[in-house]
Amino acid sequence: MSDVSISKRITSLDQFRGYTVAGMFVVNFLGGLTAVHHLFKHNNTHFSYADSIMPSFLFVCGYSYRLSYLKRSADRSTISTNKSFLSRSLGLILLSMMLTAFNSKFESWADMTGPKGFRFLGELLKANLWEVLAIIGACQILLLPVIAARARVRLIVLGSLALLHLLLSWSFNYDFVYGQPNWMDSIWGTTGKRAWDGGFFGLISWSEIMLAGSLVFDLVQRNESKRSSRLLFVLGSLLMLAGYSLSCMTTLYNVDHNVDPPSTPTASGIAESPVIPSWNDSSNRTWRSFLAEPPFVAPPPTNQRRINYWMMDKRIVTQSFVLFSTGFAMGLYGLFVVWCDIFGGSLGIFRTFGQNPLAAYIIHHFVQVSIHAVVPKDSPLLWSLLGLCLFFGITYFFVRFLEEKKLYLRL
Repeated sequence: MSDVSISKRITSLDQFRGYTVAGMFVVNFLGGLTAVHHLFKHNNTHFSYADSIMPSFLFVCGYSYRLSYLKRSADRSTISTNKSFLSRSLGLILLSMMLTAFNSKFESWADMTGPKGFRFLGELLKANLWEVLAIIGACQILLLPVIAARARVRLIVLGSLALLHLLLSWSFNYDFVYGQPNWMDSIWGTTGKRAWDGGFFGLISWSEIMLAGSLVFDLVQRNESKRSSRLLFVLGSLLMLAGYSLSCMTTLYNVDHNVDPPSTPTASGIAESPVIPSWNDSSNRTWRSFLAEPPFVAPPPTNQRRINYWMMDKRIVTQSFVLFSTGFAMGLYGLFVVWCDIFGGSLGIFRTFGQNPLAAYIIHHFVQVSIHAVVPKDSPLLWSLLGLCLFFGITYFFVRFLEEKKLYLRL
């Protein structure tokens, strides 16, 4: 790959990154408000629009990670390049901790010096640390040895990560994330603590999505824009179909009320064996009964279907979620390639957020806290939308100001 091919800015990349940042702001602000439709809320049982944003952001991070690494390594040694990306990644993790204040706190000095101090560290590593910036930084560290490798190597690593996450979820990680009894919590001292966005072992799944983004970078660089867009649509559609097909295994957890008693759930509705389903009654079912609800449609309640690993679950970051969300991001990026790289389209707001995403993320964090002070969770829909507009406008004003001053935050 020539240096020239990766030296200029890629409009579709900036615009798509800007879209994911803007989308993140929308779903972050609206997600906790009761009047908002469930498509704009994160959930653990099916794929919503809100659930599409973070994987799309990780996808574009993988794209730009490989681009930046190849560009930087062209005139530096491997050791120097790795050190610079390692320090940047650690900086993202540190920044995330400072923005979230560890997602926990001590009430007294005695808590710090007693058993609660060890639990604090365990919960930090298990769950509290893993916000989006920390996840990006940790995934970059995890993928640093292979980000410059050939596509075949990265594909093998991607498949190995998928298998590893499945095996760990079967062994302990599903219960670990959901705060159910498991042997790993006994070691970490975090019994009963739930995680989000995959927790510590969710980094495996998020790294898959980042690797997929690095592979798409190769595809786009080696093909002209029209062919790239066609390939992205086809591959994205195939991945979404694969993700949906895998999610159909969730129907194996439908409750048969003719059995006495029906399959046993946990108190939270989780299946007794959430990763390995039972095939006992599968021979008596029609093929249509194995079709799960399509993405964006909620599954039946837990008294009709037990919660399980095969759902498109962002809390666990299941493999059906990884496949579908990666395909969704790939197909959507194909639209940006058509719009930006073929027809020359762009939006100023996407450019502003896309070229200064770190500054935008930091600013939005503080603006959101302030506006939520006057937009409580039970606000009516109109007031919620007015609050969103105010929050979005103020955030854009500050980031646009930095752009006009040519101030870009880089780690």
